[in-house]
Amino acid sequence: MQPADHDALTAALADWAERADGALGLVLLGSTAGTAHRADDWSDHDFFVIAEADAAPRLRASTDWLPVPPARIVLHERDTEHGAWVVTDDGHLLEYAVFTPEELAESRSDAHRVAVDRLGDLAERIRPTLVPPARDPGTVATALLRSLLVGGGRAARGERLVARRHLLDAAGGVLVLARLLQPAAASVADAQDPWRRAEQTHPALAAELDAILARSDARAAGDLAELAERIAGAAPWWPAALSAAVRRRLAGGREVEQPGRA
Repeated sequence: MQPADHDALTAALADWAERADGALGLVLLGSTAGTAHRADDWSDHDFFVIAEADAAPRLRASTDWLPVPPARIVLHERDTEHGAWVVTDDGHLLEYAVFTPEELAESRSDAHRVAVDRLGDLAERIRPTLVPPARDPGTVATALLRSLLVGGGRAARGERLVARRHLLDAAGGVLVLARLLQPAAASVADAQDPWRRAEQTHPALAAELDAILARSDARAAGDLAELAERIAGAAPWWPAALSAAVRRRLAGGREVEQPGRA
């Protein structure tokens, strides 16, 4: 969806929320809010609808209220108690949740903007921007090294798909540690997902991880272990003995052409 069309749909949602029976407000989330990041061709629509108690079940169960022609909706599915998602025939995704004012205490949001407020105090009712739970860096480091040890072994047997899963886990740990040791601007970083916008927050690291993960072989596991050591090896919590053992083990790994036995 082109940005202009995205904005038009956002405006239509706001117009609906301003006048619909049972609607009390509209809160836009993420790029739909346009606070830190503007919508682009690949942005979906993320939003909360605040509704009266008798209207909320109907809004969750039906798409009749959405300012989208019914014939264009190819999927509507409930995925949480309050939330649902819709896909249109051009592949556009709308993810939303419907809360009563009392249920807003259960909501979680990061970047958001109150677009319609028929209650008068929605800004006070929305929970503060999410702060991700603190993660012990030493535990992150040992987990990523364990993932490399297992993933490298799987790759050496020729089990590349399962190896990739473990290497992705390890790469996620590397990104977490990089963000801890090399903080990015809060306006760029995603508070919840270290993978999001990594190309902007840590461009050199993102490029190196992308090249390593494209291989997902035994050599890639060793390269990822060396990268992790380079980023975090000087930190006091870095498990140096474990890292050395994992790197020695991976250095002896040899990829084979056919899957082996578990």
